[in-house]
Amino acid sequence: MVTKHKVSPERFRHLSKLIEIATKTEDWQALKRYDGQLRELLDTHRPYLKDPRLAPEIEHAKKAHLAAFEALSIATSRLKQQLGMAGEQKERAIAYQLAMTLE
Repeated sequence: MVTKHKVSPERFRHLSKLIEIATKTEDWQALKRYDGQLRELLDTHRPYLKDPRLAPEIEHAKKAHLAAFEALSIATSRLKQQLGMAGEQKERAIAYQLAMTLE
């Protein structure tokens, strides 16, 4: 008797591709959604994940997820830096404005 798997390699392949696209386009909301779908897929199909036919696709999904995490970390750092510079510029503008009103 042949057992049917509840999860196909194509499902992992599809999610990996969506994660890669969201990472490249920096669509962080979509990435969050796909991350949730991947986590759910892994959690709900845990008994089937040891299937050697799924291993390459799961590995690819892990790599795509890691790349997305790294890209998000870089984007977060950039945003923090920009916010810091904006804060400094605001402080300089306020100081300038105060100096101008004192004259």
